[in-house]
Amino acid sequence: MTEGKMTVVIGVSQLQSTSSDILSICPRFRLLVIGKSGVGKSSLIQHAFKIDEVHVSEHRRGEADIEREFIAPENERFVLHDSQGFEAGDGEIFTTAKKFISCRREMPELRDKIHAVWLCLSIPHANGRLLESGVEEFLKLRKEILGNIPIIAVFTKHDVFVDELELAAAESAEYEPAVLDKFKVDTLDKLCIQPLQDAAGSDIPHATVSTNEEYESTIRQLVDLTTTNVEKFVASEAALAMMIAQRVDIGLKVKASIAIGEKRYWRGLASSMNFTGFTMLDCLSVIHKDIIDVWNFNDPLCHLVSDRFKELMLKDIDKVDLPHTAQAFEFGLSVVATIASILTSLASGPLLPIVVPLATGVVVVKWAYDTYQRTNVVLRRIMTYIVDLTCIMQILFLLVPTGPVSRHIIKIAIEGYGKACKDNIHLAIQSHCMSVTRRGDDVLDKIVELIEGHSIKPEEVHDLRMQIGPVDSKADEEW
Repeated sequence: MTEGKMTVVIGVSQLQSTSSDILSICPRFRLLVIGKSGVGKSSLIQHAFKIDEVHVSEHRRGEADIEREFIAPENERFVLHDSQGFEAGDGEIFTTAKKFISCRREMPELRDKIHAVWLCLSIPHANGRLLESGVEEFLKLRKEILGNIPIIAVFTKHDVFVDELELAAAESAEYEPAVLDKFKVDTLDKLCIQPLQDAAGSDIPHATVSTNEEYESTIRQLVDLTTTNVEKFVASEAALAMMIAQRVDIGLKVKASIAIGEKRYWRGLASSMNFTGFTMLDCLSVIHKDIIDVWNFNDPLCHLVSDRFKELMLKDIDKVDLPHTAQAFEFGLSVVATIASILTSLASGPLLPIVVPLATGVVVVKWAYDTYQRTNVVLRRIMTYIVDLTCIMQILFLLVPTGPVSRHIIKIAIEGYGKACKDNIHLAIQSHCMSVTRRGDDVLDKIVELIEGHSIKPEEVHDLRMQIGPVDSKADEEW
């Protein structure tokens, strides 16, 4: 209600983050993995979700523990169910799996349903058999058993398969790289793809994977394929839960950040509909939570949601001594060169160096306590915060693929971003806000343009990490 010039906001005590709304519907990605012992299920899960340890198929033959929920403490955004493979003469495991899937399908809440199935199959040796009779039956009945739950056939140990073919080719006088590449494709088709399609038809998705470091792209392809099918056949909330849970594809993290931002707060930035009556700190905090939730770092001490980290993010947002024109640069290479330089300088100092410019004199800027006003200055500050935080999350993705996140690593990421490209990004945002038309789409489009223009491509991650070199994830210091 309004009395004179005073506006009173009734019934809203705090802003609700978009990620919290999504995660209230689907807090974890629920994955069922099927495959016999030794096929590589544990290693696959460890690499896709970057967890320390997972034990699947520990039970004795015939004692499937499919009901057990495995949730890793260092990544609580996915839950795993494990089933042994359906080997010949062992119908009990098959029956148990069917009953379990049927029960989960009938559960009313999305959070309790199975969101995807990975059927893990070792690539057989020449003339070997890919599918046991029980697996063939499961595939033929998959639509009846699974309904809309997507199933991905996962051919594991691709590196072993490639090594064997290359060894045989090296011993042959007819060894030629082009011929060998075609032979690999043809052999995989003969051993895996054709038997799968003969049993299940041509419409079943499949991926070939290896957990060796140089084959990380194969894990990304599996994660991407799974996410696409979950989005198509299950629910968008489950697909977003998968993007959040996985820790192998930086591109999906960026995509999820944008998708969640577009749902509510980023789209409404050019109007006051989202933030009326709240302080700037309130507004930035809810945007901060949305982004941090998506990146889902192993952060047991909650450094990334702390007030001190937010204070560091607010530092220099209003910096005025910016370059007159933006310089073209490759985001990943520029950041990595800067980070490598920082690490080199720190290596010659004390064991736990203090990054002084970031560790002293940091306080929340006064304007953060002002009530939100629809002005270009406020718009610029929020846009800057969104792009800055997303860029720093990408740098942390390079530095700590498995975590845990430390204050030391966070400050290295902030300093690297500041030295490499922050001024150019801030200049681009300032220039945009001087001419903004106040249409929400103008603002949203610019944010997306800047994020996508300063994104690290998934295929670059391995090489960029190699250029950075080893990072001491155990080193820490005070803010």
